[in-house]
Amino acid sequence: MTRHQVDPRALSEGDLARHLLTVRGVQWMNGDRGAPLALLLRDHAVDRAAVHAGLRAGSPLRQTDLDVWVTGGHATAAAVLAEPGLTVRDARAARRRRRGYTLGAGATVKHVIAVDDTVFGLEAEDTARVAALVRPLVAGADPAAVGAGYRDLAAVPDGPFDLITDFARPGTAAALAALFGLPEGVRTRYAALVGDTVPVLDALLCPPTLAATRALTTAYDGIAEDVDRLVKDGATPFGEAGEAGDVRAGYLLPLVAGAQLGVRLVHGTVTALLAEPGAWAAVHDDPALVPAAVDETLRHDPPLRIVSRIASADTRIAGLPVAAGDQVAVLLDAAGRDPAAYTEPDRFRPDRTDRAEPPALADPAFRLLTPLLRLLAYEAVTALAARAPRLAHAGPAVRLPRTPVTGAVVRCPVTTG
Repeated sequence: MTRHQVDPRALSEGDLARHLLTVRGVQWMNGDRGAPLALLLRDHAVDRAAVHAGLRAGSPLRQTDLDVWVTGGHATAAAVLAEPGLTVRDARAARRRRRGYTLGAGATVKHVIAVDDTVFGLEAEDTARVAALVRPLVAGADPAAVGAGYRDLAAVPDGPFDLITDFARPGTAAALAALFGLPEGVRTRYAALVGDTVPVLDALLCPPTLAATRALTTAYDGIAEDVDRLVKDGATPFGEAGEAGDVRAGYLLPLVAGAQLGVRLVHGTVTALLAEPGAWAAVHDDPALVPAAVDETLRHDPPLRIVSRIASADTRIAGLPVAAGDQVAVLLDAAGRDPAAYTEPDRFRPDRTDRAEPPALADPAFRLLTPLLRLLAYEAVTALAARAPRLAHAGPAVRLPRTPVTGAVVRCPVTTG
């Protein structure tokens, strides 16, 4: 069970701090004993490729604790995410959000923070209803309007700038605000708050610091407050009316999770193209090459690296018994580089012909967001390549600590060349 997943708003500063520190300490100790999932979740000086290779060399589903399983194989990842008996949240524990984790808990650490179950804890059937609202909006979007913010930000003077703080993050916020038709005041507030929600997906599995947790919930609640007002007023960008809860999730999932994943996909695509000789110049000369580069990034460096499921009943995965309440973690980035599914899996090859579906697309929430993420990344990369055909790195990228789920990047100095 995930009975120690807490709502930070329900705990005092002291209780929340103890919860976060205890989970952090247990993940650290489990990593020290070589538990693969703990090594990844503690997110410190870990060779992810080596951990992935070790997992793939053994059983397709590895038991890393008494009731915790992990897989990095493409076929097993797909099987896990298609299994109806494995759910996003533990229904038996969903109402208990005040019980912090302690060393005497008598349970393993599974899920850590619950920011909003009604948005980030959607099951497949819930996600399908929200997708029915969001997908037509994205499909009917005017790319020029969505990409206007990226083009404005790309018009920088020659010289150095930061790919994340000067371009990808503000450009993505502007694109999402335009797509969802946020009123001017709401748009300004959203742009100011969304940066503090960077660890929203990571906090499920890796405890942020106390300060980062409070900043996350404060920023999210501010964005949600504005969305709730829009929903109450009947202001919706969706073509057809839906239930209020679905409309709310249709706003918040893209505006918050979509924003963070979009920034990561923009960064991952630009970085991969700069690493391949001639690739950046090629997309400058022919923007039609950008979609394939974005799709290859979804496999090669997905913005969502890990998803977790909880067994709602006894089941079998890859021939192994998974008991009710067990956790199964899927390493999407490892599955995307599985040699059993791809030739030269570690190479970034937008022209590859072995296009097995990236494992991340088997996750319903990520699949819902994928058309939006593709649109954002295409507009961003196209705008930047048009402005800076000689773009180059000007220093090492800086990752945000404790973000093993998304690999969030907070700084990436580049220059127009």
